[in-house]
Amino acid sequence: RSDVEKYARGDESMKQEVSVRWMAFLDEIISSKTERDYLLISEVRTFGQQYGLESIQEQDEALSLFHERGLLVRLTASETLKSIVITKPQWLVDGLSKLIRDHDLHLNLKEFETAGLLQEAERTFGDGIASRDLLEFLWKGS
Repeated sequence: RSDVEKYARGDESMKQEVSVRWMAFLDEIISSKTERDYLLISEVRTFGQQYGLESIQEQDEALSLFHERGLLVRLTASETLKSIVITKPQWLVDGLSKLIRDHDLHLNLKEFETAGLLQEAERTFGDGIASRDLLEFLWKGS
């Protein structure tokens, strides 16, 4: 822990000043009580306006900074990804790790066969093409 603190104190980017409005915006996003591990961008935009971040550009700058710092995940490669802000990055890691794994170590084909998804599993782990049914099976309870 002390090594991390020492490194962080020496990192010039960690010395960037952030407005109190941005910090209040982040606090509201992180502490938002939802059943999900993400927020819709419309919810985040409302929080931004509540804390004086009137322009979408300023909100996006704040979200980008928070993303760079690992405080949340904001992906912008598609309209679908732009529509959410992941408030618990570990949720994303956990979900992806169910799909991206070493099949020699972590693949139980019996589990997929029992669920009637053996062909989908073989296709996913062989060719990298996943069916929606398989994804829903892998992510059940996540």
